[in-house]
Amino acid sequence: MEIIGLDIGGTNIKTGLARNGKILFLRSLPTRAFVSGDSVVNQVMNAVEPWAGRAQAIGIGSAGIIDSRLGVIKYSPNLGWYNLPLARILSGKFHKPVRILNDVNAVLLGEWRYGAARGFDDVFLFTLGTGVGGAAICAGKMVFGANGFAGEFGHATINFNGPRCVCGNRGCLESYVGTKFILRRARQLIKESPSRLRRYDQLTPKIIADEAKKGDRVSREIFEEIGRYLGIGIGNLLNLFDPALIVISGGISRAGKVLFQPIHQAIGKTAFGSGVRQFRITAGRLGDRAGILGAAYFATLKRIENR
Repeated sequence: MEIIGLDIGGTNIKTGLARNGKILFLRSLPTRAFVSGDSVVNQVMNAVEPWAGRAQAIGIGSAGIIDSRLGVIKYSPNLGWYNLPLARILSGKFHKPVRILNDVNAVLLGEWRYGAARGFDDVFLFTLGTGVGGAAICAGKMVFGANGFAGEFGHATINFNGPRCVCGNRGCLESYVGTKFILRRARQLIKESPSRLRRYDQLTPKIIADEAKKGDRVSREIFEEIGRYLGIGIGNLLNLFDPALIVISGGISRAGKVLFQPIHQAIGKTAFGSGVRQFRITAGRLGDRAGILGAAYFATLKRIENR
């Protein structure tokens, strides 16, 4: 069975024609969210068009709050969508069944079915990038929540007196480990201490991670901070859900020991019974393919189950 999988983000729409966990063809289009929500819908149709004739179904992972049962995107501010019945629109045009879920849920499904989380029934995944997203599988079932909001790990409060987050709350985890924080912290520290980061005209989290691996003191300090905050958040997750596996996805998940070591140290201080718990923390394996494969797999499910 060949399925079209889409990963719709604020910048690009990544599309693949998938079969049995393999992507046969892959393409990317600019989202054009800066134009209008209708323009994004047109881009989605353009992304589907080349393979619509041979695919049996369409699966979509999209940023935003999604009602997967109705195929409606309730709210996606970055895409300009509000109560958009995208499944009905696409199924009407292409005469295929269409399934939609949140993009981070799609990443988790991809990793759970084909990647780092394969073989685990209790998994929490979060993505690290500009924002911080989360998704959970408990007892082998995706957790959507009563309103489709489940897994918003980035907006868990870790400091009531912390900085204002884009969501309006204060002290969200995202405010301490998102890309903006990493770059702002780097610019602050290199003013105060010598660092190889001063050589770069434009910093990125990857550059900082690479310099941390090489021993740059400022870069290591930044990743120790990020790891400590993430460890606090993950410790809370362990206390609440007791997952067997935590998957960290996104660009800085590839930083390796400089990130994972402080995470484990913080978990040791925050997770109840951390010394006797059986759990693993690992980086995602599928990279940009995870969301496409997860969305395609979601389209094959006969029913949507939730806990």
